Amino acid sequence: MAFLQEVAETEPIIQVTDSLQVRHTVWRVADPEKIRQLQAWLSGKTVVITDGHHRYESALAYRDEMRGRGGWTQDSAFNFHLCYMVPFQEEGLRVLPTHRLLREFKLTSRAMRDFERFFDVSEVEPTAEGLEGFLKSHLSEHAFGVYDGSKAYSLTLKHEESVYDFVRANVSKEVRIFDVVILRDIVFKCILKTGKLNMDENILYVRWTREAVEKVNRGEASIAFLVNPISAQTVAEIAQQHELLPEKSTDFYPKVVSGLMMMDISAGEKL
Repeated sequence: MAFLQEVAETEPIIQVTDSLQVRHTVWRVADPEKIRQLQAWLSGKTVVITDGHHRYESALAYRDEMRGRGGWTQDSAFNFHLCYMVPFQEEGLRVLPTHRLLREFKLTSRAMRDFERFFDVSEVEPTAEGLEGFLKSHLSEHAFGVYDGSKAYSLTLKHEESVYDFVRANVSKEVRIFDVVILRDIVFKCILKTGKLNMDENILYVRWTREAVEKVNRGEASIAFLVNPISAQTVAEIAQQHELLPEKSTDFYPKVVSGLMMMDISAGEKL
């Protein structure tokens, strides 16, 4: 990051503070020699798309469509895509958990019995603090918090080997024991028999534990499943193996605030 500060202009061109009191600062790098230094510094390094691969795929599809119309040049704006790059070594980089909320399913007695086939199950304090406390004390295990509006439970996986036969076979063993994969394939598909889950219809995704608990209390969802975050380094390693995680597996933070930078990619726009 020190190198990036060296190549940037002295004065920032944009400074804003978002709703979470995170300050976003943008510097402009226009000196051709500094740009060449930056290109040389990035040359040979691996870039991993950890958030926004759907946007990237859409950008490629749009680029190909525009090229198909003819009349384009290498500096046509649609050949390029804005991105925000962060070193995985950056101390401020965090991956936040993304909790899952189901709308149409209940914790039946049968489901609770089935949980015990794979997990050690215990009751915990039915509050955001109780659930967060359990998860933080089990960061090194495959653990989940469950809240249904009246009671809260802890689920701790008994044996990693127990999940292998129930997780889809076209991923490595390392991916099969990711918490979000266990939650999707064991808890949702195998135990609760949810079938296909569609975002904002029968499954919701939220960042904060308190928000998850409050949505269940308000009747916006029937069950909240709370998870621990995955490490940034693990995400990079899996991506470099060309494997995909379930949607909403990573929430890198802090992000650039929406709308801070925009780029015109219309047909006649050039860089």
